[in-house]
Amino acid sequence: MGRILIIGAIVLVIWAAMEIQTHGIDGAFNGLFAPAGQAEAEAITSTPQRAGDAVTRAHKEAEERQKRALGE
Repeated sequence: MGRILIIGAIVLVIWAAMEIQTHGIDGAFNGLFAPAGQAEAEAITSTPQRAGDAVTRAHKEAEERQKRALGE
């Protein structure tokens, strides 16, 4: 009986992993874990995305400071 439960759990985990792999977290399980609104979707970003946004923002701010310093 224990073996059957273990095999069933393994099959369930593999199925869940394949569902997420093929549909992504937004589409897996009919969108059960998808963010409710666009604001929530934008708030949920990965660390590399947040770091990239911070770098882009820093570059823009540096350009603006440089333009103000040169009087353009």
